[in-house]
Amino acid sequence: MDSPESTGSLAAEIARLRRRVADLEATAAHHQRAEQRFEQDARTSEAALRRSEATAHAVLESASEGIILIDPAGRIMLANAAAERMFGYPRSELLGRPLEILLPERARAAHTADRTGYFAEPRARPMGIGLDLSGCRRDGTEFPVEISLSHVGSADGGLAIAFITDITERKRVEAQLERQREVLYQNEKLAALGTMAAGIAHEMNNPLGIMTTRIEVMLLDAEQQQLPAQVLEDLQVLHRASQRVARIAASLRSFARHTPGDRVPLDLNAIVDESLQLVQKPLAADNVQIVASLDRGLPPILGDATTLHQVLMNLLTNAREAMTTGGQIRIETSPADRPGWIRLLVADTGAGIPAEEISRIFDPFFTTKRTGTGLGLSVTYGIIQEHGGTVDVQSRPGAGTTFILSFPAIAPGA
Repeated sequence: MDSPESTGSLAAEIARLRRRVADLEATAAHHQRAEQRFEQDARTSEAALRRSEATAHAVLESASEGIILIDPAGRIMLANAAAERMFGYPRSELLGRPLEILLPERARAAHTADRTGYFAEPRARPMGIGLDLSGCRRDGTEFPVEISLSHVGSADGGLAIAFITDITERKRVEAQLERQREVLYQNEKLAALGTMAAGIAHEMNNPLGIMTTRIEVMLLDAEQQQLPAQVLEDLQVLHRASQRVARIAASLRSFARHTPGDRVPLDLNAIVDESLQLVQKPLAADNVQIVASLDRGLPPILGDATTLHQVLMNLLTNAREAMTTGGQIRIETSPADRPGWIRLLVADTGAGIPAEEISRIFDPFFTTKRTGTGLGLSVTYGIIQEHGGTVDVQSRPGAGTTFILSFPAIAPGA
């Protein structure tokens, strides 16, 4: 029979073992709970990562800008949906290809060097820093773009992120606003000069009429009194000069006339036909051929036949004077590119106009002719403006000049 001491020792050992088992069970339970928490955290992190990736993908694909990732070798690693639409490439054709396929041929070599320099010294480059950049679509067409760059660093050289914006519409609006500013400036200038011209013409009329009348009387007297030939010749020179001044005064009055005649529906082709009948023989005598191509189905325009006839006569006269040894004048009427408008084209094969003079040809008193007044095209411009039309000039020295006039047509049923 065991002694009381051994029995107590055994009981204590059993109690100790029980406590140890309990501790181990508690530790195991703690580890199990920790493992469960870890697994839960891992699942939560993975779900969060998936949500983050899905959000980033959604943002990337919904962006209105084209977004492209490029590695240091210039290969495209990622392209979003906007980049696909912008450049006309499916994504499968972009990935792994050199970035330069998205640039015009003329810019590719230089861009390769720029790209190498960028990765050597990466930096953020915001949009709108004044660079004139163009993209090239899959079909070869070019369009203006703005590009901002960012760099993501890594051990293997990092990636460049390009944010690309198609600014075609902005450029179109800017060009339209610039044309409107030019028209407004030209109209203001013409209005101010018109007021001055009206005053000058009015002040010139009376003394000019007196001078011309007196010279004509003196010429009659010179013939009757058999004055020396030198006196007769001098009087004839004075008479020619007075007639020239009279023509200048008439041009000034025409230039100063702001109010057009009555506006009625007109067939632009009829204006062309009438003008050609007047100039056909003089042009033929100067060895100038007329080639007319008139669209007889054009709608009418609202205008003043007299002033439009003056416009066409001015353009035909200028064309004839530009071809000193003969040539060809081409006249066309057709629908304009702008819906609801019609177009009148007058082109010659003359000497052309230097680029530095194109912007000045409608300025009053600007002329390249020895005997010109510089008012014909100014008057022409004013008449076209009064009719709500536009005029465009294309010219190259040695290759002739083309005037393109556009007018709003009368809407059907108006």
